[in-house]
Amino acid sequence: MAVDTVLFREIAAATVIFFLTRLFLRSLLLKPARKLPPGPKGWPVIGALPLLGTMPHVALAQMAKKYGPIIYLKMGTLDMVVAATPESARAFLKTLDMNFSNRPPNAGATHLAYNSQDMVFADYGPKWKSLRKLSNLHMLGGKALDDSVGIRHTETGHMVRAMCESGRRGEAVVVAEMLTFAMANIIGQVILGRRVFVQAGSESNEFKDMVVELMTSAGLFNVGDFIPALAWMDLQGIEGGMKRMHSKWDSLITKMRDFSRRPRA
Repeated sequence: MAVDTVLFREIAAATVIFFLTRLFLRSLLLKPARKLPPGPKGWPVIGALPLLGTMPHVALAQMAKKYGPIIYLKMGTLDMVVAATPESARAFLKTLDMNFSNRPPNAGATHLAYNSQDMVFADYGPKWKSLRKLSNLHMLGGKALDDSVGIRHTETGHMVRAMCESGRRGEAVVVAEMLTFAMANIIGQVILGRRVFVQAGSESNEFKDMVVELMTSAGLFNVGDFIPALAWMDLQGIEGGMKRMHSKWDSLITKMRDFSRRPRA
């Protein structure tokens, strides 16, 4: 009995020492609590997500009147800060730009942008700078736009002639379809050096539908983006749709690449 009592006391003492040591080390190693901007408390786990409602911009404007120009929100299990005035936005996007250049990971960037490898989602660094330089040099810069002015004129001519021919045959002219056809061929000539669609039709319509689907999917609210612990469940089926769309884009880009390698007639 005496041995058991001594053993119990030793175990109890060791347990107390363990927890006291742990608390002491945590107090030394942990950083002091961050001073966060004001904002609504929100709910457990889901945070302030329900407070945004169906019109988040209106809800945020109302919050700015109550909490001020910079608002802290707990979005699911993630932290978010909202700049609600031009002055506070300027502080984030210009004065402190280097601190806020990177975008947080999300399903769209992972499944649609090749694991955040495009210019929109890539982390700020040498790779991003190279992407921006290539984009400005060959696509968006002043000289690049001047160099491609002939392509735009030519494709506009193709589009207008296609409209005229459809009109002579008594067919309906779908302007959105024609514009997509012209836009795809302009991009194809700038990037690949040749037209990717010979005539407006099912292929160019498929391209248009994929662009619309891509933009729509990228803007959907995905629970897994705000509560990462639930992302693997794909509760809304959004990530599954993104993966299927990624395969479709891969097939289309591969087809365009192979087409650009064919010898010209």
